[in-house]
Amino acid sequence: MHYIIFVLFCFLYAVLNVTGAAIIKNEIASNPIESIKDYFPLLLNLKVIGAFVLIFISALVIFKALSMMKFSIVLPIANGINFGLTILIGILIFNDKINLYHIFGLSLILFGIILISVAEKINTL
Repeated sequence: MHYIIFVLFCFLYAVLNVTGAAIIKNEIASNPIESIKDYFPLLLNLKVIGAFVLIFISALVIFKALSMMKFSIVLPIANGINFGLTILIGILIFNDKINLYHIFGLSLILFGIILISVAEKINTL
């Protein structure tokens, strides 16, 4: 049960982090950054401020996950989930195109998460 809660914290971290980044990406798409002066209106944009809040909350969530499990377990799992959600959001919202290399890379990440999870479960028995 402890491990399931830890994975849920990793998933929540990734959802908050990717959502915040997607909001920022969306705002940048409509307000491109061409020079340093373009940052100031972007940073004062309420949607961008809200996105930063989500990213900050995601950091607090990962702190909790780090308090529950080893560093060498938390970051690979949390970042793997983050990468997977990033690709999914890129495809669904931003119409990113993926190729065989993307699929292979994501498969390796997912395989790594499963391998780390299984190894950790075996070590805790």
